Amino acid sequence: MNLLAADIGATNSRLAWVSGEEVRVGHYRNADFSDLYQVIARFLQDHSVAGARIARMVLALPGPPDPGRVALTNIDWLVERGRLLERFAVDEVLLLNDFQAAAVGALYSEERVGLNPSAPCAERGTAVVTGAGTGLGMAWCPDIAACELPLATEGGHVDFAPVDETQYRLHAWLARRYGHVSCERVLSGQGLRDMYSHFGGNGEEAPQAAEIEAGARAGDQTCERVIRCFVSVLGQYAGNLALQFNPPAGVHLCGGVVAHLSPWIEEGFMTHYLDKGRMRAQVGKIPVYLVKARDIGLMGAIRIARGR
Repeated sequence: MNLLAADIGATNSRLAWVSGEEVRVGHYRNADFSDLYQVIARFLQDHSVAGARIARMVLALPGPPDPGRVALTNIDWLVERGRLLERFAVDEVLLLNDFQAAAVGALYSEERVGLNPSAPCAERGTAVVTGAGTGLGMAWCPDIAACELPLATEGGHVDFAPVDETQYRLHAWLARRYGHVSCERVLSGQGLRDMYSHFGGNGEEAPQAAEIEAGARAGDQTCERVIRCFVSVLGQYAGNLALQFNPPAGVHLCGGVVAHLSPWIEEGFMTHYLDKGRMRAQVGKIPVYLVKARDIGLMGAIRIARGR
């Protein structure tokens, strides 16, 4: 049985051809294509399987989930189930929110560390997954032992609530630039770049997220300040999720930016996660995991295509 799984981001698309135990993967820059149909066609051609029958196609897409059509966020593409069935030799198409797939990949990943080791993880009950990459995703399972597919949300777009003078000034700067300031405005690759522009000043063009991380490792003070702010806001946001869901199966942190910044998260996250005043003890009971694996969205899409 042939399966096609894909994790589609705003910048890159990652696809996998799965046939039995064989998995062939391809990565493509979205800017090189006018739509997702072209990406899929190129992938099938590159792997010499164009025209082969596909039993199930699972596409993890950055946009509000809809079984029939998804307008992608941060890229002007529209993906329609009917058009996929017409264009490709596929029996079943499943359109998912990209973070549903990422959540599956995170929950099954073995590349993770516990940030709150005093809080054991339950084998049943609610689990929450959040991750920072191009955007900030959030999904949850009512019961991790019986959850067929995590429930997608747009929880990354909740209001960013500053807690100190540094964050108040950052919020005001972001509000002047964007109007509404969500947590995603801070906890994302673009958020790192915006914080660099804010903290660094001088009107210079902000480096890419990976360059900011490299600068922090090299001792650049502006880059270090950006990452410290990122970790503090991530801790506050994750602590809010712990209070809102009270998930005995844990809060799971994932995503490309989170994986890159894992040393700083391991060092400073818990201070801000636990900083909930009278609710400190309650938050302290909730386990937190840092997922270091890359391409978890594609890993999750493959698991879903296989029926997990």
